[in-house]
Amino acid sequence: MIAAPRNLPVKKEGLDLTESKIDILYGRLRMLGDRILVRPMDPKLSDVIVAFWHGKPVRGEVVEVGPGEYPNRYNRDRSKVWKSKVFRPTEVRKGDLVELGGFDIRGYAFPRIVLNGVEHLIASEKDVCGYTRPGESVC
Repeated sequence: MIAAPRNLPVKKEGLDLTESKIDILYGRLRMLGDRILVRPMDPKLSDVIVAFWHGKPVRGEVVEVGPGEYPNRYNRDRSKVWKSKVFRPTEVRKGDLVELGGFDIRGYAFPRIVLNGVEHLIASEKDVCGYTRPGESVC
């Protein structure tokens, strides 16, 4: 994996990705802990319902998934914290469609990277509100 210089311009459908908060990477990226790599999807707008929002949609396809984590444990008054002895694997898998919870007014609230010329988001499994697997019915 090679990180390109931050001043290298990358054009994606008329979008200039030379902002200082976007990292441009080439190669394969492996997630650690309960992190997931999400490729954001374009929103499908309805002709019947008109909705206005001041952010970007937080629905996307999972590209890479970390193995999981040892969750934190607390005593009764939460004055001490330690790692659990039980490993909790990640529930989402590659190819799942996820809804991430929350967005910032100016865009995504998650770290953004450009991996092989495609914009991705890095999120924690705790940020996932819900997911569907391809081929499963929603209702």
